[in-house]
Amino acid sequence: MKRELYNTFVLSVLAGLMIGFGGVIYLMCANKMVGALLFSFGLLTIVCQGFALYTGRIGYFRQYGLWSILTTIVGNFLGTWLVAKGFALSRHTVDIASVVAPKLADSSLSVLLLSIGCGAMMYLAVDSYRKSKSWLFVIMPIVIFILSGFEHSIANMFYLSLAGEWGWEAIRITAIAIVGNGVGSWMINASNFTLKQKN
Repeated sequence: MKRELYNTFVLSVLAGLMIGFGGVIYLMCANKMVGALLFSFGLLTIVCQGFALYTGRIGYFRQYGLWSILTTIVGNFLGTWLVAKGFALSRHTVDIASVVAPKLADSSLSVLLLSIGCGAMMYLAVDSYRKSKSWLFVIMPIVIFILSGFEHSIANMFYLSLAGEWGWEAIRITAIAIVGNGVGSWMINASNFTLKQKN
């Protein structure tokens, strides 16, 4: 059990790093469409390498279990935090305040609804890749959730860490996004299971 959780932790830190790198390229791109496309590099790497991302695993909660999911969240946070701190020390500057401020000011209901949408897209991306091994099915849901303004709990960890914003509001929206991402994933998973049972 301890060895399994250790492996999960390492894989989740690596996934967090990939999401952080995706966040960096998104912030560096002036064109949102290009940024959204390039952000998908993070998830493509994660699914191809078998790294552990919360939003990719929560839809399979029964497969991984509570402790594995919690370990994944902690590792993802550490990975995104490391990228954020490294980027902050580089020569590059971005207007991170304009990205973070609307998130911190958002209502709890809005964050929940937007994170449910993201969770659904993330489950579709991961599950479709599992079934088809096609990179296209990973890229399209990612582009959709980014351009739709949906809330990705792990990506937000990167943005909030880069902005140095970890007060109550940051914790509030992160916790809600974690729940919402899970709900969105479970909704699609449950619908797939129900349809299979009927067929």
